Amino acid sequence: MDELDEADEVESLARKERKARKAAAANRSVTAINSDLRRERRDGWRIAEALTRYWRARFEFESAASMSSLADSPEGRKFYQERQQGPLDSVAKWRSALMAQLLTPAPDTGAITWKRATFEAGQHRFTDTKPERIERAIADDEAWLAAHPTKRTGNVEACAKRRAFKEAMRQRIKEVAATRDLADEVIRPVLKLKHEEIGRFCQTHSVNIGWLLEGVGPIFKPWPTS
Repeated sequence: MDELDEADEVESLARKERKARKAAAANRSVTAINSDLRRERRDGWRIAEALTRYWRARFEFESAASMSSLADSPEGRKFYQERQQGPLDSVAKWRSALMAQLLTPAPDTGAITWKRATFEAGQHRFTDTKPERIERAIADDEAWLAAHPTKRTGNVEACAKRRAFKEAMRQRIKEVAATRDLADEVIRPVLKLKHEEIGRFCQTHSVNIGWLLEGVGPIFKPWPTS
């Protein structure tokens, strides 16, 4: 293979690779793409959070070091020397970092909960950040997260319906147990809602399967008359 043919082969492979990447991107679900977008937000949030924690720790350290009881200790003397060299503005920097985190896009509902609690604490009153700006940022976060779900709404609703169905069925089994005076050990297997256990339970205790599954009709099947 000469150099021209080799170059054509490389270009052909590159084109195939680009097509494969585009196809993979096109086949990705919306929720998967939303997860990536939230992950990008999370990276920025963690940086803002780290700065807030740093300046909070620095502020608490300086508060502890300034205690009069530490004035004669090596740590205390070093702190007083640093304070004489220039003003210590860790409180202002902590509040500034706090405001920056409040305005950083939230990656999840937990971050929004933190924002609300921090806003209610009122530290913004000691800064130039307007409360309306913080409220607007929180509202924007809520709107963005609602528009970028990471779970399929239909699946969530279906799971909720299945849970409700199973819980209602278990409750009906307990009603039968109370009526028939059955011990917990007797109904424990059928509470797992396995098909064979449900059939055995209905046959043994003459339970109407339609009622047990859907709550429709009489609870018990009529006893044989002959």
